[in-house]
Amino acid sequence: MAENNDVQRVKDATDLVALIGERVVLKQRGREFWGCCPFHNEKTPSMKVDPAMQSYYCFGCQEHGDVFTYLEKTENLEFKEALKILAERANIELQDTGERVEKGKRARLIEVCEKTAAFYHHQLMRVRSSGSDAARAYLAKRGFGGETPKEWTLGFAPGRGSLVKFLTQAGFSRDELIEANVAYAKEDNRITDRFYDRIIFPIRDLHGRVIGFGGRDIGPSKPNVAKYLNTSDTALFHKRENLYAIDRAKANITTTATAIVVEGYTDVIVMHRCGFTNTVATLGTSLTAQHVKTLKRYARRVINLFDGDEAGLKAAEKAAALITTELGAAGLESIDFLVAVIPAGADPAEYCENEGVEKMQAVLDSAVPLLRFSIDRRLEGADLKSPEKRTRALKEALQVLLPIRGTLLADDYVNYLAGVFHVDFEAVRTAFAGMKAPRVAFDATSSVTYGAASGSTLGSDTARIPVSDDFELDPLIFAAQDRIIGYERELIIFAVTFPAVRRLLAEVFSRIAFASELHQQVVTSMLSEPAWLDEQPSKLAARIIAAIPQAARLLSAGKALIQEEEALAHARILMFSLREEQLEQEIKMLRAQYRQFEDEGSSEARKLFIEIANKQKELNDVQRRFAGLPKTRD
Repeated sequence: MAENNDVQRVKDATDLVALIGERVVLKQRGREFWGCCPFHNEKTPSMKVDPAMQSYYCFGCQEHGDVFTYLEKTENLEFKEALKILAERANIELQDTGERVEKGKRARLIEVCEKTAAFYHHQLMRVRSSGSDAARAYLAKRGFGGETPKEWTLGFAPGRGSLVKFLTQAGFSRDELIEANVAYAKEDNRITDRFYDRIIFPIRDLHGRVIGFGGRDIGPSKPNVAKYLNTSDTALFHKRENLYAIDRAKANITTTATAIVVEGYTDVIVMHRCGFTNTVATLGTSLTAQHVKTLKRYARRVINLFDGDEAGLKAAEKAAALITTELGAAGLESIDFLVAVIPAGADPAEYCENEGVEKMQAVLDSAVPLLRFSIDRRLEGADLKSPEKRTRALKEALQVLLPIRGTLLADDYVNYLAGVFHVDFEAVRTAFAGMKAPRVAFDATSSVTYGAASGSTLGSDTARIPVSDDFELDPLIFAAQDRIIGYERELIIFAVTFPAVRRLLAEVFSRIAFASELHQQVVTSMLSEPAWLDEQPSKLAARIIAAIPQAARLLSAGKALIQEEEALAHARILMFSLREEQLEQEIKMLRAQYRQFEDEGSSEARKLFIEIANKQKELNDVQRRFAGLPKTRD
């Protein structure tokens, strides 16, 4: 009964219109208020809020309830959690829930942080001093003047004990200042300000209460002085859990079901200013499992936005490795993780302001799945010309999937790699199943450290798991591609050596997409002379080698001791064999892509299905025409 009394007291003390109005624009019509529903995307208001009944109802999605229901659904909370939050909001102490709202130590530490934020803000906005003037000038130069400091409660920390003096006079104890991490004890046991000569960014919790601070040094670079300094972990603040601007962003994250994650305070502010108000920032760490737990309350997908320079790409790889290892397949399947990279090496703030909202939206729209990003990064610049190098590249790519091995998600990406490398899915999956994963542990700074056997650390220089030497791959896994390259080589040799073969292959050569880059260059050079069909073999070979010196070894193999008639017959066989092999590999790749579609009825899936059917039809035709000829392979 007493608990029911608490519920009623909290409900009576809470204004539902004010609560919903914190994230939804409500307009009064008669005695009711109307706004766009936060539970689904809409442009025309369809949600009614009745202040007399203290209830809401959406005519679009049929969501309805009272203050508790609203908070439970928007914040993804249990009833008791919602009750506590609303009680605290109404300054009501719960009597008999068994879990009273904390009014002691934690509340005092929050008060310390709130007073500290107000002190720093006053220093920036009202005080005239060399330090405050420099802070204002710096912000103005970076485009953060005007209303921005007021909107984000930015501040300036003068240091030199000024904050300690202010808070002590306000009645806070030495221990409270140290526990809130706004001050620290020096060697002589006196306490002094933690932040000095820094612009201050207050960090708030989900409910907008100040729990910590980030400070940016505005002076000239000094050795052993970090550009950014954050509050250390306290009873209130945990860098692996808290996100900058989550209190501001959660409403739009809920509406869009998407969270954008960046790395800096100023990036967040500019992104919000440009309309991307679902943006938050991590606080000196990569995205962690605890961050994800918070974001999952509001979002169905998370876009990690990184700078496009090499440091940004390495940070993206590190984040991908951390997220994959920390969350595993279950975590990755519970929410969509995407990576977007800003071109030209700009950071989010610079790009958004200089290039505009539309281009930033295009960057976000280009985001790719986290694992896909990691795999593709491993394959960038990989030399796939020899079986050994292709095998090495495949090993590198498969390392990304080790933390989620044995799952459907891993199988999907094994299938993707089979398509990329034009090899058999089962062969890749068998090889992957036999790989040994290095031991992984997380240190206090959230980098990934591998066991002593590897002696490697995933830090700022690399995000790559060491490739193990135990990887065994079926030597036939790349046989199809090797056969294609072999057919190409023989056809080129015959074409250079025998004019009759050239006439047979003249049209074919103009249509073939050669697997070997060298072969493509040789054929392009060969066709560049209008009279190439009638050139003497020795002159044709000399012309090609003059243009492409590395072709000398290839063409030196052309002194075959066979007659032109025999070469002509063999060229026909090679031509059919090459096209058959190409079609088989193309069909395998297309089927691999098709298997990745969850909705086989989608327009993209239907297009792929038709393309596969057409390729299969062409393959059947080639094989019928090829049936009467002797085969070049077993």
